Amino acid sequence: MVDECLTMVVGNSIVLVPEVDGAAAYDDLINSILLAQLVANKKIEKTPGLIWYDAYMEVLDAYWLRPKKANQTWGFRHNTEELVPNVFTAMLTHGALGGAHTIAALLARIAKLPDKEPALQLLRSHMQALVEPAPAKVSAPLTSVRLLVIDAKSPTSITSAYVEFKTRKVLSPNPFQPSYQSDDLHGLVHVHHACETLVEQLYAPVRAAIAVKVRDRLAGNVATLTLPAEVKSCRIP
Repeated sequence: MVDECLTMVVGNSIVLVPEVDGAAAYDDLINSILLAQLVANKKIEKTPGLIWYDAYMEVLDAYWLRPKKANQTWGFRHNTEELVPNVFTAMLTHGALGGAHTIAALLARIAKLPDKEPALQLLRSHMQALVEPAPAKVSAPLTSVRLLVIDAKSPTSITSAYVEFKTRKVLSPNPFQPSYQSDDLHGLVHVHHACETLVEQLYAPVRAAIAVKVRDRLAGNVATLTLPAEVKSCRIP
């Protein structure tokens, strides 16, 4: 059976929620992951040496429990053959705690979207900080690229996959279309997977406060990603 889902952008994350429930049922999820991203962004801005994912999870761990988690770090070997056709798919499905097929199908379909899709451009802007053009004959600086994919099984149960790597390349308008060469990726690739469950007893006391904190940031960070009609379904049996 094919499950229908809504695809949302929240900062640097793609969030899949069951269409039958409606987006409103996932307000707690959207608000909490947005708050965690805002806090992590501010922390690494003040202290560049901090690990973004650790700062992000430090916020979520206060009310989302992680009964399962895994992480991998490997050095890039300047050989992209294993990453074709989509570097993000290859990285995010490596060691996934289930849902690898969902991630692969989703990203393949997002790759078919037009470059000017507003929600796609919002996502791209959060995946990589604005890169100033380098002077002629000067190598462009290394910048971090971060992507989080969250698959919501219910309003209180999710699986997530996160990847971070460095590149001198500015992300293309549609980052999920094949465009990487062997020398575009540098250093280590960091991947994190988790299964997470919202604990109502922990979240209920802070629900209203979190909603107020992110209320004015929703417009600039959250959007619905409209997939082409023929590929609307993003889970494949």
